[in-house]
Amino acid sequence: METIQQQIGALQAIVAKQQVSVKRQRFAIIALAGIIIAGGFIAAVRPAGDATFDSITCKGWNVVDEKGKLRIAAGTTEDGDASVAWLDKDEKRRIMASTHANGQASVAWSDKDEKQRIVATTLVDGNASVMWLDKDEKQRVGAGTTADGSASVVWLDKDEKRRIEAGTRANGQASVVWLDKDEKQRIAAATFASGSASVAWNDKDGKSRIGAGIDADGTVSLPTKDRNPPKKP
Repeated sequence: METIQQQIGALQAIVAKQQVSVKRQRFAIIALAGIIIAGGFIAAVRPAGDATFDSITCKGWNVVDEKGKLRIAAGTTEDGDASVAWLDKDEKRRIMASTHANGQASVAWSDKDEKQRIVATTLVDGNASVMWLDKDEKQRVGAGTTADGSASVVWLDKDEKRRIEAGTRANGQASVVWLDKDEKQRIAAATFASGSASVAWNDKDGKSRIGAGIDADGTVSLPTKDRNPPKKP
């Protein structure tokens, strides 16, 4: 039977990979948005009138409102990326959808101050994730799935430190981990495909102090450990 420590380690590896992927994707989205929208501002002019076309082929496409303000900008880059940006009436970027040469795709939503608040990403390896950010663009909640069928959610505090992680794995296991402000594991609970379940409590130094579990056959265990066990004579 896989131990709770092994299950927790696998869950944290999944969450860490998703967080790195989302961070990289955010930078890619911001950079691509700058290229597309900068080109749009240069090309944006007040429309001269109505027109009808059977087809249009171009490297960039811009839509302006009745005041000549850029509202939609679409374009491609030389390295194979493609993107569409939607702007509000003040020409501030609010939605950005992108595909990348490496096979990734993403959509980002920004608030009225152009700060990213939600980023959704699919990766070439089959993983997918969504990250919610606060008004300071700090990551607060992340959810993701992996190609092997695992899924997880992580909650972060205002300092972007992980505080709660919950996940399920393709083999039927599930776990929840609570961490303190220093990101040290304090409580972990898990259920296993075999039918067993366990909960572990650690002290502030990360040392296991209490472990409670029940096996599929009904056997119950509740081991505890002293912080400073007496020395053997």
